[in-house]
Amino acid sequence: MNVKTYTTLPQEAKDIRIKVFMKEQGFENEFDDIDQISSHIVVFDETKPVGTCRFFKENNHYTIGRVAVLKEYRNQHIGNLLLKSAEKEIKRINGDVIVVHAQVRVSSFYEKQGYIQFGQINDDEGVPHKWMKKRIQH
Repeated sequence: MNVKTYTTLPQEAKDIRIKVFMKEQGFENEFDDIDQISSHIVVFDETKPVGTCRFFKENNHYTIGRVAVLKEYRNQHIGNLLLKSAEKEIKRINGDVIVVHAQVRVSSFYEKQGYIQFGQINDDEGVPHKWMKKRIQH
């Protein structure tokens, strides 16, 4: 697997997010102004884009979001690769606190990566989400 980081939203990331979040999960408001200020990571299997996420600075922390892996590539540690790649980039630019707004049904994935819940569970387009955070060691 190859990992690439972009400073603008690449078409490969758009395509994955449309397939996963809009077509598969039914979200309508997938793209927003935050895409313009985010860095975007895409994982490739040879030349095929198979996973993506974005991260951006917000106040005194970084937020990782829009973590998506194509259905046929799930359970192959691509989500882990995306998260670790984003964390590595955030650490490289001296970030130390990372926040995610995780779907409750996949929050155990983030817990296994060292994220802990804070705040209340809330709703995003009818899907329960929870805020989670992690401190990076430098």
